[in-house]
Amino acid sequence: MAKKKNKLENGTVPKAMPRLAKDTLSKINLGQSFAEYDPILLKPDVFVSTPALLSAADASRGKYFYVGRRGTGKTAITIYLETKFGDRTIRILPELFSYIGPDLNIEDLRDTRQRPFKSLVSCFKRSLLDEILAKWLNEHRLKTNRLPPAISRERNYCENYDFDLRMLEFVDDIVAALKSGNEKEWLRLVRRPKDLAEEMEDEREGQLWDNRIVIDRIDESWDGSDRAVILLMALMHACVELTPTVSFLHPFVFLRENIFERVRQVDNEFARLETAVVSVDWSQEQLMEMVERRLNLPSNTKLPLRGPTWNYFFESSENDSSRTLVFEYCQERPRDVLTYCSFAIESAQAQRHDVVRIEDLQAARRRFSDSRLKDLGDEYQENYPQIQLVLSRFYGLGREFTVHGLTVFIQKLLVDEEIKQYCASWIYKYTAPEYFAELMYNIGFFGIKVGDATIFRSLGAKSPTPPPISRTTNLVVHPSYTDALNLQNVVVDSLDPSMSLQKAGLLTELPGAINLADYNERLTQMLENLDSLPRGDAAAAKYEEFVGDVIRLCFFYSLTNVEARVREHEGRAIRDWIAANRAPSGFWELIRLRYDATQIIWECKNYADLSSDDFHQCSYYMTAEIGRFAVVCFRGEVKEHYYGHIKRIAHQTNGLLLPLTDKDLKVFIRQARHGKSKEDHIQEIFDKTIRKIS
Repeated sequence: MAKKKNKLENGTVPKAMPRLAKDTLSKINLGQSFAEYDPILLKPDVFVSTPALLSAADASRGKYFYVGRRGTGKTAITIYLETKFGDRTIRILPELFSYIGPDLNIEDLRDTRQRPFKSLVSCFKRSLLDEILAKWLNEHRLKTNRLPPAISRERNYCENYDFDLRMLEFVDDIVAALKSGNEKEWLRLVRRPKDLAEEMEDEREGQLWDNRIVIDRIDESWDGSDRAVILLMALMHACVELTPTVSFLHPFVFLRENIFERVRQVDNEFARLETAVVSVDWSQEQLMEMVERRLNLPSNTKLPLRGPTWNYFFESSENDSSRTLVFEYCQERPRDVLTYCSFAIESAQAQRHDVVRIEDLQAARRRFSDSRLKDLGDEYQENYPQIQLVLSRFYGLGREFTVHGLTVFIQKLLVDEEIKQYCASWIYKYTAPEYFAELMYNIGFFGIKVGDATIFRSLGAKSPTPPPISRTTNLVVHPSYTDALNLQNVVVDSLDPSMSLQKAGLLTELPGAINLADYNERLTQMLENLDSLPRGDAAAAKYEEFVGDVIRLCFFYSLTNVEARVREHEGRAIRDWIAANRAPSGFWELIRLRYDATQIIWECKNYADLSSDDFHQCSYYMTAEIGRFAVVCFRGEVKEHYYGHIKRIAHQTNGLLLPLTDKDLKVFIRQARHGKSKEDHIQEIFDKTIRKIS
């Protein structure tokens, strides 16, 4: 008897799916799992209509804050907005959260209803308005000889300052008025945003004057301090207070979940913000559609979504479903799913399989698990410094813990010398098993077993409160970490008192066999020494050594075999530093592929102002043998005319020179000190440079 054909939901019978052509799988590339590196996001029909994406596309919904964990697609939404709305989108990547207002009294700012905090909010409102005004002036929408008074007074800040520099000026002025008791000046400054907004509203001539302001990568310059949290609170309150009064400005702030939780804990008027929050969540169906859209890209004939395309490329057996193996193993984040599927496709391509088989998915597990465990440690370093040390102590234990077993585990943690030294700032707050379990649940490491089901925390801005934990509750390690930690399929109820916790599984790879204590001490000392390092020829050698230490200690994951004062064979060119680029992924892999940069040249200039000779010297080092990419470190700020020299180098060599300042070096050092191997900051400098010379 013939089998009945499956029907679609509307009752129609689908057409027969074509068989996968030979070598089709070899042409598949799912793209980069990090949106900022992913050129696929510039292609049409690649985005999935998630609730967060739809909300961002419709500014009338009154949602300003998009919150999700690392890898949930926040940056992808910003790329979508820039693609869809083009020049009506203003992107801000603020760096002020680590530098602004060092003299601000944090205790005075904690109450959102008092003058100090309101002053800070007014500064953010004014700076946001200036972003729109600067764009209007640049587009010649306003007649500069007939500007209203408030707009006229603001013109200098629009034309000669960026967002961060404006904020520095505004905060200094208003704090000075507060401290001196100058009531008249303080009132004038607080009212400036209102006066400016009213005049801009009067000047507006239709929707073509309206702009979206997209604020992203706040965690890039985030130092985790209370001051940074209060600055972010002020920015969020400014967005909520400003938008009901103006029609031409629509702010969108993209926040990591762990940073957003800090605001939730501190803000005494958080309810004002909560109604404007969108959680960046994904369902399994949406994640599958995301993969399907990328699988369809090379083909002229697009296959149906929501199942057929997946079944076309991924095999399922009688006992295992490829969908179950992927979506129950990953944490419902697009970055995880893309990474895991890419590893599986690479395995299938290496084995010359026509489709991605179950064994390819199984083979990708260990590689993905190692990547996922390291990423988890990086993600929560700001909240829980050196948390990867705690995660590594689970190595070789069981996949499931009773509360008693977890209690014994915590007791062993508290006598571990490294844990006591590097996690002391937070670990003692979580010595009770209920608190420790809740922490592990909040970061996505533990799930809580309720009956036969295990509940893992959602990834967005929803309340982190876990299900009730009692003495009979069991805690389950998320499957994505079991391979990296070599966990046994057992329930841990007790541990041998004589047994020491193993330290393998999450390797803390440090350069030159240096131990963790010396590594952190050197980074801290470097951060203190940079400001006191004198400029000029006399200290040039010391500055070169400093940059060399930054390369060795902050980029050792990607740049190796660092050599100083390398002279080429003819003896004419001496490069301050050269490092081998062996990055397997991320920013430095992009540089190697785009510029053939197997070696990275670092030039050190211990002075503030670069000359044309400096740029010419750097361009001389770019060769076909080592690549067409170089870095110049100097002691000043990047000036606008520098980009003219960089553009000339790009035209002559088809390469790129990347300028780095003291501020950039501090960001690299601070991130390394927190145990983070992020490349967002140097990627942003690269993006800015490319845009300036394009």
